[in-house]
Amino acid sequence: MFPREKPFVLDLEPYQEDLVSTLEQGNREKTVLILLASVQFAHVMDFMVMMPLGPQLMRIFSLNTSEFGHIVSAYGISSGLAGLLSAPFIDRFDRRTFLKFCLVGLFAGTLLCGLAPSAPILMIARCVAGFFGGILGALVQAVISDVFPPERRGFAISRVMLAFSIASVLGVPLGLLMANKLGWHAPFLSVSGLLLALYLAAQFRFPSLTGHIDPSVTVKSRISQMFHFFSEKNAILGFLATIFIIMGQFMVIPFISPYLVNNLGFPENNLPLIYLFGGLSSIITMPFIGKFTDKLTPHKTFPVGIVVSIFPLFILTHLTTSNMFYILSVTSLFMICMGGRMVPFMSLLTTVVEPRKRGSYLSLTASIQSLAQGAAALSASAIVSTGVNKELIGYGTAGWLAALFSLITLYLGFQIAKAAANSAQQKHSKMPSQPQPTLE
Repeated sequence: MFPREKPFVLDLEPYQEDLVSTLEQGNREKTVLILLASVQFAHVMDFMVMMPLGPQLMRIFSLNTSEFGHIVSAYGISSGLAGLLSAPFIDRFDRRTFLKFCLVGLFAGTLLCGLAPSAPILMIARCVAGFFGGILGALVQAVISDVFPPERRGFAISRVMLAFSIASVLGVPLGLLMANKLGWHAPFLSVSGLLLALYLAAQFRFPSLTGHIDPSVTVKSRISQMFHFFSEKNAILGFLATIFIIMGQFMVIPFISPYLVNNLGFPENNLPLIYLFGGLSSIITMPFIGKFTDKLTPHKTFPVGIVVSIFPLFILTHLTTSNMFYILSVTSLFMICMGGRMVPFMSLLTTVVEPRKRGSYLSLTASIQSLAQGAAALSASAIVSTGVNKELIGYGTAGWLAALFSLITLYLGFQIAKAAANSAQQKHSKMPSQPQPTLE
């Protein structure tokens, strides 16, 4: 007879501590990711909902296109300045403390937007909201880098970026419906409520993050690093390309709703459909654009994206019909192309500087992008005027300028690709390599 074998028992005791630690880490990552995505959603909603409300705000506050453009530009300019001013200080505090501080500021600015009794107060409120919203945008990226390792960072960023699509598809149309039913105050007050809930969630659920704090790194050294980029040719090319591609979009975007309503007689109650169909179209097409960008390289897909995007840009700014199907088709194509050309552009932008400088450079570029949004809205408001019957005059000219800026971006994109190719050739030149250390 064979001896009876002992029953197999899995002893988890030696691994129990590691298992608990892994589960705690996973729960912390999940909590942080949900909160960051919610913060991003609130920030995007706060920025985006202003533009579709144009027809209502212009009517209620008796604003002309120039005055409305100034209010729209206030958020972007304030956001960009905040990003530049906060960059040297953002890594000197506990992430949770800084997050709560920014949420309070954005809550105050957004609440003031919803309660603003006049256009000047609304302008001040947009500046306050934009300032703290700009800091939050940079802080979200910093927290992702702290919490998620490099091999999981892309996953985290993609999930947080979904907030933009959700805001486009659900948030903005819902906000417009609320504005149509309850008044223009409703979207801002709703976002204020969401920000208050996020503050409480950050207080009780967001972990304290202090591992990034390095007392040896001074504010002076961080400012020097920022200014160093303005002496590098490739970095300057990237900054210029960012400015012109954003100018090529936001010369047109802020006045889409007023143009459709005042010039073409598009029903104001149907404006949510534009953002609903446009957002859904973008969500469907973005993954395919991303795959083509990875497969064909951004150097090849970016020029195609720029050239193709000029057609809906021109058509949208020269519409002469109020046909619902035609307008929804053109605006959806416009949103697809505007988002579609940004995918290869952002990928191309990552080749501008070496990897060890990439994070700082992209953070600085994000601030310049916000400033460009504000500058574009400001420039468009100087070109587009209001006619006798409240119609917009000069919107077609703004479209031509946007197309010109897009072509300038095309040229700068070629220069960036050329610089990246030269850098790659130098990196792979047949120079004698240094002997590698052995394990002995």
